[in-house]
Amino acid sequence: MSLAEAISKAGPIPPETSSRSVKKRYAETLSKCLAEELAEGLRQKGFSGTKPLAGGPGEKAFQGGLGPKKVDVAYSDERHGLLLAVSVKSIMAAPYGKNLKNRFADLCTEAITLHMRFPYAVVCAFFAFPEDARKDKTRNRHLSTFDRAMRLLASVSGRQEHTDPAEKFETIAMLSVEPPSQTGRRGKAAIFDAATGKVLTDKAYYEKLRLIYNERNPHGLIGEPEA
Repeated sequence: MSLAEAISKAGPIPPETSSRSVKKRYAETLSKCLAEELAEGLRQKGFSGTKPLAGGPGEKAFQGGLGPKKVDVAYSDERHGLLLAVSVKSIMAAPYGKNLKNRFADLCTEAITLHMRFPYAVVCAFFAFPEDARKDKTRNRHLSTFDRAMRLLASVSGRQEHTDPAEKFETIAMLSVEPPSQTGRRGKAAIFDAATGKVLTDKAYYEKLRLIYNERNPHGLIGEPEA
């Protein structure tokens, strides 16, 4: 499966006239589908045991520096605890910028909580928006919500050393989502590196995570032959 197929699996975005509960349920379904696909992609890269498994339990809980924290996608072991995490977030209902700052604050708190307890862990974020969020410029707003979010998220992306600020993420990706339609059109997805704006394929994204992880863990390389 691919990220585009995960989006198709989540189904069409509910109409704007839908109730809050319907919109919330869709967002939760999308996050679950994306988390399962991200975990599968990491397992294929050599991160065996990455959770969640399709159809299995969802978020895995860890004891963080500020208390228990559930992690959407987690690679860990009994000896070291959390080694790699991906936090999946989305804003799929208009107006797309309404909750952006709150989600940003939630992400920073999550990074702090995990890095306080696991300073060497590679903690990543994966933030999904609908394609419409790239087109919502107005006469008085010269940046789309997607572009605003990219600038904001870039400010906390790129944590290179375990001593760098805990609120920063090792890397943040943004996903532009074209969900499936009621008429049968399949979903589409485009991944952007928040720090550079560069478009990544699914394969390139997983490879980026592997390289970041291996730089942090030179004595336990993933996907490399043993010496």
